[in-house]
Amino acid sequence: MSHHGLDHVMVPELGRSDVLVAEISRLLASPVRATRAVCELRWVNGLFCELDRRMRAGAPLPRTWRAFGCDRGVPPVFRRGIAYDYATDCYDSMREALWKGVGTAQAWKALAEVERCWRRLNDALTERSPLPEPWLRE
Repeated sequence: MSHHGLDHVMVPELGRSDVLVAEISRLLASPVRATRAVCELRWVNGLFCELDRRMRAGAPLPRTWRAFGCDRGVPPVFRRGIAYDYATDCYDSMREALWKGVGTAQAWKALAEVERCWRRLNDALTERSPLPEPWLRE
């Protein structure tokens, strides 16, 4: 995945959600020069959008995620509670942070925020959090 645009990525390479999660984590773990921030942010956004699309479509969860709310009935909204709210907040924060970087300086700052949001979301789902609201399989 040397190019920074999903149009350059081979579809079989993105055949698994695991690959998307690993690539997002890898990109965000390596700080980039400010001059590359816009491209990097755009690339991470494309990967996350593809992951989001797959999760909404009911694709299998990445193997590292031990989230619940996808294989047995999901509790009704009034019984979901803090864990559901936290997972959804992590998801919403990630989506919002991905759209903040317009110019180079803004993108560089946005990447740091995206990394924090991704870590919260990924860690929560790895540690048996419920899925965020948009990904619930009801």
